[in-house]
Amino acid sequence: MHPVNIKLSHVAAAVAVVGFVGWALTARIDTALAEAPEASGNSKPEVTLPQVEVQLSEASLYDRETVLQGQIEPWRRVQLRAQVSGTVESLLVQQGARVSQGEPLIRLSGSEYQAQLHSAKASVRLKEAELKGARKLYKTNLQTETAVLSLESELESARSGLVLAQQQLDHVVPKAPFDGVVDQLDAELGQYMTPGEEWGLLVNIDRLKVTAQVPQQDVIHVAVGQRVEVALLDGRQLEGSVSFVASAADPSTRGFPIEVALENPDQLRIAGASATLNIHLGSVPAHKLSPALLSLNEKGELGVKWVDAQNKVVFAPVSLLSTGTDGAWITGLPDKVSVISLGGGFVHHGQTVSVVNISGTDTPVTDYSRDDSELVIARGAN
Repeated sequence: MHPVNIKLSHVAAAVAVVGFVGWALTARIDTALAEAPEASGNSKPEVTLPQVEVQLSEASLYDRETVLQGQIEPWRRVQLRAQVSGTVESLLVQQGARVSQGEPLIRLSGSEYQAQLHSAKASVRLKEAELKGARKLYKTNLQTETAVLSLESELESARSGLVLAQQQLDHVVPKAPFDGVVDQLDAELGQYMTPGEEWGLLVNIDRLKVTAQVPQQDVIHVAVGQRVEVALLDGRQLEGSVSFVASAADPSTRGFPIEVALENPDQLRIAGASATLNIHLGSVPAHKLSPALLSLNEKGELGVKWVDAQNKVVFAPVSLLSTGTDGAWITGLPDKVSVISLGGGFVHHGQTVSVVNISGTDTPVTDYSRDDSELVIARGAN
């Protein structure tokens, strides 16, 4: 074959191959375009929910208590005062002595009261004799009924004078009104006293009382008979019970005064000292959480964020019972609740979230040194 013809045949073959390849590529592209879904002008970008970690928390019984500062006082305390005037003739007890009810304490001069008593007795005897004679005469119609009634009145007056004279004579020797200790004795031999003048102090420390004030929010839980732990400044622990709860608050402090009865069989000298009262208020269901899980809402209320069954965030106001190095006890949450442990700072009440990790109360789930943004931003971008 002529060389020119051979070259032409080669060129024709190459053109045919190129044409076939082009047709095949065009058909494949058309098929791919036909199979591709048409882009919709109304399609929306996929929404990524904020992701949070939660910690399962179950309520347990918490023993509520209130701690108060109080003052220890004698159960009974009375200022001893002179009831009659007179000169101190003798001191029958010493300062600090224990005395029994009715025991004489001091003696005043009483000669004038003794004379008044004799006069009162004589007056009574006279009136009794006069009345006796008048009644005899009345029976024989020699005395009027009015005269008899008048003498009866005079006799009663004389008897009243006798009682008064006896009381004044008794006051010459003052006696202890109850068992106790003469904590103060200011009377001196030869001292002249007038009625109402103080000369001593008698206290009973066999039993003590601790006075304090309960805050308004706790007084409803305090009742007479409730057990109270009393801690002294030197570390000693005593136990008493509530003996009185005021019905009205102190106008200046708004606290409710209470008294705690405290037995003191060992006669401890602690009256007048300060003490710390620990009053048990009963048990309530409460949750123990890390303080880092507490937050404030826009109203300034203290609360906790948790996730409900619909994965919605709930901000629940809570009441703080106590705090410590191992956690905070709070009330106001359901008995079982999924508390947001990480990511709570970037979600709000009512917002739907994605829960990415759930841990029980026995397993730490949160490193509180991490920022909430690490969870919401990093995981939200996945």
